[in-house]
Amino acid sequence: MFFLKYLVLLFFPLTLSALLPLIESKTIENNLVRFHLSREFSQKYVNEEFYVSYPKEVDVPNLPSSIVEAPLISYTIAIIWFSGEEYTIDEMDEDLYYSLKKVKEFFKRYFCNTSWNGELKPKRLVKNILSKKGSRPGMLYTAGLDSTTTLCRHFDENPVLISFNDPNEIAADFAKNNNFDFYTIYVNHEQFLKRNYLNSLSCDIDDWLWDTSLGLGWIEIATPFLYAMGLPTFYIGSDNHWRANTFPDGKVMHRACCPLIDENVSPMGLQVKHDPFDMTRVDKVKYISAFCRNRHLPKPKLTVCWQQKIPGQATLNCHQCEKCFRTMLNIVATGEDPRDYGFTLSPKELFPRFRSFITNFKMKTRVIYTLFRDIQEHIKKNIRKLPNDYRPFYKWFISLDLWKMVEEAPRPNRPTPFNWEDYRDLYPEMPPNASLS
Repeated sequence: MFFLKYLVLLFFPLTLSALLPLIESKTIENNLVRFHLSREFSQKYVNEEFYVSYPKEVDVPNLPSSIVEAPLISYTIAIIWFSGEEYTIDEMDEDLYYSLKKVKEFFKRYFCNTSWNGELKPKRLVKNILSKKGSRPGMLYTAGLDSTTTLCRHFDENPVLISFNDPNEIAADFAKNNNFDFYTIYVNHEQFLKRNYLNSLSCDIDDWLWDTSLGLGWIEIATPFLYAMGLPTFYIGSDNHWRANTFPDGKVMHRACCPLIDENVSPMGLQVKHDPFDMTRVDKVKYISAFCRNRHLPKPKLTVCWQQKIPGQATLNCHQCEKCFRTMLNIVATGEDPRDYGFTLSPKELFPRFRSFITNFKMKTRVIYTLFRDIQEHIKKNIRKLPNDYRPFYKWFISLDLWKMVEEAPRPNRPTPFNWEDYRDLYPEMPPNASLS
């Protein structure tokens, strides 16, 4: 028996040494870490070297390697699984390693027409202990509708706010005016990978970054910061809800950002909350409005626009892209005025512009269909309680056949209809009948 154990211990390192290394080297300069990946991986999947730069409070050179390398793992792990290859890394946070096993199982069921047989095998696992210097949580904050709702829900916890890349002025001003600590992490996660190539690989995936990596990436990019600051909880504002994944044709949304991924990921024992996955965006407007009314606070300005700010533009929102229109509709669906939330259009100015916009609009992804459907359904249920002045627009909007506007590439059918109950073993906290909620 002793001889057998000796052979296993001897053979295991030899097996790992034969695998493809993921990281060739990394360089750390002050608070910036830059990763140089293996040539084989880089040539196929990488557009430019991955880097992350942290605030001065994070002493990157003295952090454990398994913490520093967590952001890279989050953006490469799905590629490794998809590749069918076996890669190795010197060390990995133990909690992260076991967390990713659950995420991989989720991918296998959710992206069921795709093979996920590759592996990332660490030479050693490291048990990192998060030093809980206080009870304050960290929170991703952009001043959008989702993150603003999450901030209102946890306002009294005095969260430490985190922005990725240059924060917009609305987010920075809100944090300053309300005495929240606000930090920025710089990362090239959108430029790092060959996204167009990756988007073509799987019939299950529309946008590789959004569908496979973004939820994981937000958590792991923040991990070194949360570790250094001793923040035991991390809130990520949800962009959808349980029922969003169901469609008239029985097929499933391709975006996988949800509690089953985020709340199953726990590097260094971190508690992650995908908050709140039971509210639509119209519900969120109602929540913010009630919160501000009860606290005697002014309504927060929202920045939601897909477009970059044009020099001389009065606000950060263009008022003409899909997301601006959709957010303004979320607001008028509750009977409120978009101008109270930093937009410049009154409802009467918005209505004719939106009619013109949606005339030839095609919803390229089902995510957009879901978000407009939520607005329709809220208006249908509450039209008698909503302003009479808006009634003609409400009636016109709820008469639209939104499903006919969906235009996307055909996808293969699932072996069985999508049902959240099929994932309850991975996430017991799921509410009853989540697919119907």
